[in-house]
Amino acid sequence: MYSFKEIISSLNNKNDLSKDEAFFISESMFKGTLSDSEIQNVLVALNDKGICTDEVVGFAKAMRKISTKVITDEKVIDCCGTGGDGINTFNISTCSAFISAASGVKVAKHGNKAITSNSGSADVLHDAGAKLDLSPEKVSQCINEVNFGFMFAPLHHQAMKNVAASRKEIAPNKTIFNMLGPITNPANAQIQLIGVFDKSAMHLVADSLMELGTSKAIVLNSRDGMDEASIYTETDIIEIKDNVKTQYTINPKEYGIAGKNLDSIKTSNERSSLDFIFSVINNEESDAKEICVLNAALSVMLYKDIELTDSIAQCRESLSEYKVRDKFNQYIDFTNQV
Repeated sequence: MYSFKEIISSLNNKNDLSKDEAFFISESMFKGTLSDSEIQNVLVALNDKGICTDEVVGFAKAMRKISTKVITDEKVIDCCGTGGDGINTFNISTCSAFISAASGVKVAKHGNKAITSNSGSADVLHDAGAKLDLSPEKVSQCINEVNFGFMFAPLHHQAMKNVAASRKEIAPNKTIFNMLGPITNPANAQIQLIGVFDKSAMHLVADSLMELGTSKAIVLNSRDGMDEASIYTETDIIEIKDNVKTQYTINPKEYGIAGKNLDSIKTSNERSSLDFIFSVINNEESDAKEICVLNAALSVMLYKDIELTDSIAQCRESLSEYKVRDKFNQYIDFTNQV
């Protein structure tokens, strides 16, 4: 059996934790046996030391153990970023998820309210009129019928409330929990598209996914620092398939996609995430639409095992035929009817 004192001492001495130690200390956090200041000390010590794969896996296993699951027989994908890139773009992954869903992909989206940005996926869906407090059974039904289901993290990871205050104290600095959100999907999504805030975290997330048994995944980071695929510069990618990691780079220009101005996709007092999403689903030409097409296309490519050129074409067709807008409205209606 381990103790808090041993673990914090080990971390302060810049020693990596084993999976078992990481599991023990995170489970202690979730059970509420550590004080806010003790939790904060562990999270800061992990940041100072540098987080390793065994620590991510140990924390993820503890989180998965206590989570409220969504049971589905469907092949599902989750697409989300770690957050914390500090760029304050609109909620690209949520908008992209609806394009994917309208293109025949079943999305089990796991998300939260904003912690390190202006607008989290839960904020934007709530603002659009969706009900977020669906039971796991209703989320599963929503995935089956609408191709999109949203799992509001606090409802599925209720023990996370025990670490919320400590995370707020440390914000805007990231913690290990930024990496855990994407890899603790309550529907056990075996296909994942994960954007990370820092290139150096790509292998960490990819290795953790492999260790946790994810079948197919893309982990990406764009060279302008976004935790999304960029339309302004190249994006570095690690793809996981059959337990093998492949690294490559995509240049959006090679796919006929280019952005004019990164500032044009940032939220402001005048323009909320929801305003951007409405413009995209109404197929209005903009950088916002282009970046969503690229990110959705990566999900479609991964899910359907097709070429990126083909998935881009499918996403554009879904938008031009207003299938994405229909899908978005269908989701809002579903959540309100159940």
